[in-house]
Amino acid sequence: MAEKLVLSRQVISAIYIGNALLVAVLLLVSRRTWPLLILADILGAALHGLQVGLKPSMLVLIITGATVENLIAALGLQYCFNGVPRLNTLKGLSQYLLVAVLLAPLVASLVAAVAVQGFYWTNWRMWYCSEALAFLTITPAILSWVSIHAVHSRKLLPFLSEFALLLGSVVLLSCLVALVRWKTNPAALLFCFVPFLLWAALRFGSLGVSSSMLAIAFLFIWGNVHGRSPFMVSDPFQSVQSLQLFLLSAAIPFMVLAALVEERERTHQTLLSLSHKLIAAHEQERSRIARELHDDICQRLAMLSIRIERVNKISGSGQLEQIWSQCSALTGDVQALSHELHPSILDNLGLIAAIKSFCREISERSGTVDFIDRNVPATLPQDVSLSLFRVVQEALHNAVKYSGAKHFEVNLQGKVGKIELEVSDSGVGFDVTKVKNKGGLGLVTMAERVHLVNGTLNIDSQANCGTHIRVRLPLAKRQNFLTRPTNVHH
Repeated sequence: MAEKLVLSRQVISAIYIGNALLVAVLLLVSRRTWPLLILADILGAALHGLQVGLKPSMLVLIITGATVENLIAALGLQYCFNGVPRLNTLKGLSQYLLVAVLLAPLVASLVAAVAVQGFYWTNWRMWYCSEALAFLTITPAILSWVSIHAVHSRKLLPFLSEFALLLGSVVLLSCLVALVRWKTNPAALLFCFVPFLLWAALRFGSLGVSSSMLAIAFLFIWGNVHGRSPFMVSDPFQSVQSLQLFLLSAAIPFMVLAALVEERERTHQTLLSLSHKLIAAHEQERSRIARELHDDICQRLAMLSIRIERVNKISGSGQLEQIWSQCSALTGDVQALSHELHPSILDNLGLIAAIKSFCREISERSGTVDFIDRNVPATLPQDVSLSLFRVVQEALHNAVKYSGAKHFEVNLQGKVGKIELEVSDSGVGFDVTKVKNKGGLGLVTMAERVHLVNGTLNIDSQANCGTHIRVRLPLAKRQNFLTRPTNVHH
């Protein structure tokens, strides 16, 4: 294949894959094996050079330049990354571009270009671009494919399916542009690659961009060798150089975009993990306080109420009776607070019983709450149950406090593969955008809880038109659904 990519009997080619392959291998193996691999590469290059009739002086310069390039790239990258390079950050990509795409080919081309007949700087440009293009496509693709299983092990089959679709589309478009004989130059078709490279960068990162550019480069170079490239001109050197510059200028921006996307996604996952930990810690603390209130404070208040009642019976003091009533009311308030902090009924009897109990409490204090449940799974994951209950709790508290309404509805419905919740009122409503911009903590907390269980939250509210809060959470299809008629609880 490499022979087909050589422009002429000179040793300059549109893309030289040997050094990029060797550096990728060096980065993946122990440094103790480096001398053997480099020696094998030198012997292979010498035999190949003698076969094609290169002079010994030319061969020495070419091998020296290639060896220096391989050592600079391998040692420099290993120093910068302390292991296998990962191009999923802007810093990592910058280091890779500086060492492997700029510095190593630059030094090698300054030495090797002397060995080639013709104008020195023309040879230098051609040599540099061929090496830089290889390091920009081949090496990143190899390193990314080696680590693909660790990165995408959970969804490997869908990942590979989509990647195959992307690569197939890129290959098909490349064949259409570079291999078909056009009556006129199809240069405008080059813009058709932009959506596919965006797809590669946004969905697959550096792996997608490097693999796509590798396919584009090989097919375009093949077409250039056979006179079918959109870059064909009368001067073959100028034709190849135009192709090289196009490939380099197309690859670098999209690799930068891929690095930014991967870095942003990693930051998002970190924040998501932190949010999950904070909410979990919040729930643990609420549970601890609820247990303390119920097991200690409530019991002590109950004992105090009993003692006051006994003394009141003996003394007959009306003042003690008032103190006893206040103490009993305080005991009830503390029990209600404990229940609201962490309802034990949710753990013991499940989501339906917990929501029903909470709606009953709201109805006793602030109006009427109709709770409707239909086909709700008999068992739900703990995080799903807790998220749904907290949304109901927060939504009803907000409705009671701000809506001005006296009638509220809670609708919980199970469907195949999902569960839906709606909390609504017919109150004054509010401007959702303004509340979100002000950073309303209740809405933010609800959204975070729903997001952590891979659900969606939609808030629909307008002035004097009430508020509807809708939640949709995915469930495993194996969940058992209760096939019972709709239940309405007042």
